[in-house]
Amino acid sequence: MRKRGIAYKLFLFHVVLFAAIFMIQIIFQSIYFEPYYVYTKKQNMKEFVRTIESKINNHESTDSINKYITQMSENNNAIISVIDSHLQHRYGSPLNNNYSQFVVRTKNNREYKIVDDFLSIEYKKINEEDSISIDGVLLDDKESLVLPNKIRIGTRILEPAQISSIFFEGITSSDQNIVNAQPKSIVIEGKVVSKPAENKSFTAQKNVLFKEMFGMMNREEGQSIPNQIYTVRDTQTDINCLVLTENFEGTNLIVLAVTSLQSVDEVIGNLNQYYIILFVFTMIIVIMIAIIISKTLSKPLVKMSAIANQIANQNFSEKYIVKSKDELGQMGEALNKISTNLEQKITDLVYANEQLAKDYEIQMKLKEKEKEFVANVSHELKTPLTVINGYIKGIKNGVYEGNQLKYYDAILDEVDSMTEMIQEMLDISRLESPNYQLTESTFDLWHIFLKVYDKFKAMADEKELKVLFEIDEEAYVWGDIKRIEQVITNLFVNAVKYTPKNSHININIINNKSISKYTFKIENENTHISDEEIERIWDPFYRIEKSRNKEFGGTGLGLTVVMNILDLHHSSYGANNTQMGVEFYFDLSAVSLDSIDP
Repeated sequence: MRKRGIAYKLFLFHVVLFAAIFMIQIIFQSIYFEPYYVYTKKQNMKEFVRTIESKINNHESTDSINKYITQMSENNNAIISVIDSHLQHRYGSPLNNNYSQFVVRTKNNREYKIVDDFLSIEYKKINEEDSISIDGVLLDDKESLVLPNKIRIGTRILEPAQISSIFFEGITSSDQNIVNAQPKSIVIEGKVVSKPAENKSFTAQKNVLFKEMFGMMNREEGQSIPNQIYTVRDTQTDINCLVLTENFEGTNLIVLAVTSLQSVDEVIGNLNQYYIILFVFTMIIVIMIAIIISKTLSKPLVKMSAIANQIANQNFSEKYIVKSKDELGQMGEALNKISTNLEQKITDLVYANEQLAKDYEIQMKLKEKEKEFVANVSHELKTPLTVINGYIKGIKNGVYEGNQLKYYDAILDEVDSMTEMIQEMLDISRLESPNYQLTESTFDLWHIFLKVYDKFKAMADEKELKVLFEIDEEAYVWGDIKRIEQVITNLFVNAVKYTPKNSHININIINNKSISKYTFKIENENTHISDEEIERIWDPFYRIEKSRNKEFGGTGLGLTVVMNILDLHHSSYGANNTQMGVEFYFDLSAVSLDSIDP
């Protein structure tokens, strides 16, 4: 029942959504398309007029202005003409060049264009190849345009209903009529060789243009022509036209532009019929698609619902087969994951218990290690405190006679030893803190070694040790300069302590270009560390020299501090026996000399 409900809802949703979108589109189009089209036409015509006025004011050539007007007229299906206050043509296509009805070729192969301004002759009765005789007047200097007064076709005679007139260069006007000052009568005989295709839109534009022109001609003397743009309906063709008249400021020129609105009427009419047909066919397709989609979407949902019920009954055997990567596929994958997770719940709980047992064991080992550390600290502090206590009691009780300064020195040595141990324990605690941050910068590793060497050179000279090193180039690295100095100090002091007298200590810094690192190596000769002990030298309080001989001294924490510092630098470090003795090493990231500011 649920499956049917989902399919029905999906089907209804798609159909209603499509119908709503379709109807909204039709409503908006019927209300706003025509006004928007007319508004756009008006804006375009105003823009053309502003451009023409700009070209005239900039004194561009007549050819340039006429070329622009012709281009705009063709692109926008408009008649654009610029006339003066006496209605004489100045720019644009003159009327006598635009309204040819047909072409007649005479026996001597001369062609004449037959024109008429009022369409008062029924030119539909004239066909190509008709033999024809025309009485009329020539309208141009090239003697190719003829305005007919009488047309004979066989026995038929066609005459205009009234005296025809046209505006062209050279005409003058009076109160009664318009008379050509230069007309030349002509009689031609021949055949009709071409006839332009009928264009109701163009006819309407021409009719409206002449109506506006005669309206201008018959205005009262001194009456100005207003700047306006409006719609006029031609009664002959029943087509709306958009008319613009505008006076050019500072001149006696007037622009008259007429464009047909027939296209928008035809488009809207055709679209209405088209949408009815489209709606029927599209609705059929939408219904079919809605049925398919509703079934396709509801089927996996029903399957997942059945699997969910089985999971609720603790049956995890059945899994959803994922066939897509969309949301339904993701939901199926999530359902499979839920099933798998629940199925292994018991196993996970057992594993978790085992992990808890291991964690408990680790915690116990940590506690043991903490106890061992505390015991070591107590042991390390107990000896110097016992020595100090004995010396103080001996001095107090007068046991030590004579010069007591040497006993005071012994007490101070033990205090210094404890201070050193406490400082190193604080260092270890600070370095192991998760909040501790290194203060890193670029520095020269050779410079740090030389600084340490100068500080402890006297200690090496006392044992007559030769410290051998050769500086080929600067070794710029990235790290915490103070902490690295502490590392080199601990390693160098250890080397001096454990190297026999009259031996060598070798220092070397190697540039590993392949891994962009510098490796610092210090080797003390004539001494070795057993394989068992070399792994434990980094442990706290571990000493190779088990006795508390002051010659070797130390707290057993120096290498632990070194280890923590190098771990924070993500350094590779270690110790190994060589042919000559024992070598300690560590590496740091190299810094290119080009990246160092001069």
